[in-house]
Amino acid sequence: VSFPSDNFWITLLSALYSLVMSVPIKLLEEFKASVVAEDSTAEQKLSQLKTILLELDSLPPLCVETPSAAEERKFAMEVFEYAVILSIHQEDRDSFNRYMSCLKPYYLNYARGQKSEITNAILGLNLLYLLVENRLADFHCELELLSEEEKQLPTVTFCTLLDQHLVVGSYDQVLVAAANPPTKYFSFFLTSLLETVRINIGECAAAAYTTLTLAAATKILMFDYQEETVDFIAAFYPTWEVNEARGEVHLSGAKTTKSEEIPSLRLISQNLAYATELERIV
Repeated sequence: VSFPSDNFWITLLSALYSLVMSVPIKLLEEFKASVVAEDSTAEQKLSQLKTILLELDSLPPLCVETPSAAEERKFAMEVFEYAVILSIHQEDRDSFNRYMSCLKPYYLNYARGQKSEITNAILGLNLLYLLVENRLADFHCELELLSEEEKQLPTVTFCTLLDQHLVVGSYDQVLVAAANPPTKYFSFFLTSLLETVRINIGECAAAAYTTLTLAAATKILMFDYQEETVDFIAAFYPTWEVNEARGEVHLSGAKTTKSEEIPSLRLISQNLAYATELERIV
């Protein structure tokens, strides 16, 4: 009695896998299309796909090395990538963070050479999210995990330039860069970043001035129109007094700034004492 060869069983298993996965793959393509089109059915399709992923033992945390493990992991990676994009469309930071956490094991362990058409955008989105959340240590840790090739991607270099501008306080350069993002998916987080930048500028202005003209405040906060300045002040600095009739902004009610929390005289005294002691030691 002759038994089928190993090639026969491999071919049979491959055919069975293709048959079993045909429905999930079709659902994935429908989900991807609905996310791109911002269709309301995307959330329902994502729930169905997550149910399918629960049945695959090759995925983290089990990571069983099945014959179809590579294909299943690529399938799961694409599901989570488009789930990240869906969270951007929904402007849901918590969902974004959750799906990025799901993606990281795939990027770190399995994704090399298996990039999808939106992988590069996802890498940049993750860095931009960390910048917006002011998680600078995590930002640089994630940056170090990227390959040299990935660090040269436009979506990644855009974030590293933003980081440099923020560190040195070049807020005008942040606004210039934000006006030309490498992908439309960055718009949601850039809006939050610009808001944070303008809040920082407002704190500096409150420490330096008691009164500004509305035109000067608009220029300092880098708005195009005075109406935008008035709306921003009403939302984030309600203690500022805006007199639109006279075109003035009174910042006197906003002197509880971070600069006042710093004990300047004590720090100067301590630094002089340290310098004196160092001089004696040398």
